Amino acid sequence: MKNYKIGIIGYGGFGKFLHYWWDKLENVEIIAISDSRYRGINTEKYRIYTDWRSLIMADDIDIVSIVTPPSFHAEMAMEAMKAGKYVLLEKPVAITDEDALLISKIQEETGMVIAVDHMLRYDPIIRVLSDLSQREIFGPLRHAEVSNYAQDNSLSPEHWFWDEAMSGGIMIEHGVHFFDLINAMTTQKVVEVQGISHHRNKHQKDQVSSLVKYDGGLIASHYHAFSGPGFFEKTTIRLIYDLARIEIDGWVPMAGRVNALVNNAIREELKVLPGWKIDSLHHVDHLEDVSRPEGWGGEEEAIKKQISVYGINYDVNEVLTGSFEIEQTKSEVYGKCLQDMLSDLIAKIENPDHEITANLENAIESLRIATLASK
Repeated sequence: MKNYKIGIIGYGGFGKFLHYWWDKLENVEIIAISDSRYRGINTEKYRIYTDWRSLIMADDIDIVSIVTPPSFHAEMAMEAMKAGKYVLLEKPVAITDEDALLISKIQEETGMVIAVDHMLRYDPIIRVLSDLSQREIFGPLRHAEVSNYAQDNSLSPEHWFWDEAMSGGIMIEHGVHFFDLINAMTTQKVVEVQGISHHRNKHQKDQVSSLVKYDGGLIASHYHAFSGPGFFEKTTIRLIYDLARIEIDGWVPMAGRVNALVNNAIREELKVLPGWKIDSLHHVDHLEDVSRPEGWGGEEEAIKKQISVYGINYDVNEVLTGSFEIEQTKSEVYGKCLQDMLSDLIAKIENPDHEITANLENAIESLRIATLASK
């Protein structure tokens, strides 16, 4: 097995996190970093470049990981591929659709392999739900809701995050993760996007929201606010199908709950969720219609023999509630996602027929949605 040598451009907190987890893989070695803040620092562990162009021209580097503010992504990715390097690019792929398409053009011209860090696709919960969702085990996905209340304690008013010329804004810098996540749940295509936002002051747009309509009827709502302390941060993702309502906790999904109409086959499918546990199970014949208060006039007897949702008849006979949870820590789950993403890139390098999970095409589409939501 070949040992792949990696250079990391941008060695802040996330660059160091990548280094920590990739160092645990047997077939890779981080041999260089590039960061202007490390000028004058010497170490025997890896080479230090203050000019990223020097790093991508190094003959002994196979893969370049780009972990810089988003405005630099397009130029660095294109120059790295022109220099014969494989690329693992931090999301967003770029801050404009035009730059993203240029990256795609250079990739086609050079034949170099590129992946984009939409690491949520590698999360064990998302992997399972994406499979169940695309196979429509619970019927079509009708509604998705992302509510993300994120911390801003580490984001001073001067931080590049607030400068849309560098970050692209919240929807582009951060929201692309969740546009991509919802896209992973469906084969439907986006047909309409609407966005709205609020500025804390003239420099900080701290609340953004969007509605995304898909051609099969799925409507997804996304809300992001960067506004409080880290210990009060909360992210919830809700997926509503004909037969199931699923709620996921964490921007790195770690746990969640299911309320579903099921039969034996659907119950078996749910067993693949990490840490799956059934909390309650009731036959539909034993359940009362609670949609209206007692004393409401109308039909004398509800018909329970056939369950119909959105005009579609389903052969289900039980209502189930359950929960799922990954037992590892958030750091371990996140780190494993990053390892799997790098291994996915290497698999594509070694086998051109391999399909990358976090591929360039998906990243360009999530950026397109984010751009429309930012208008």
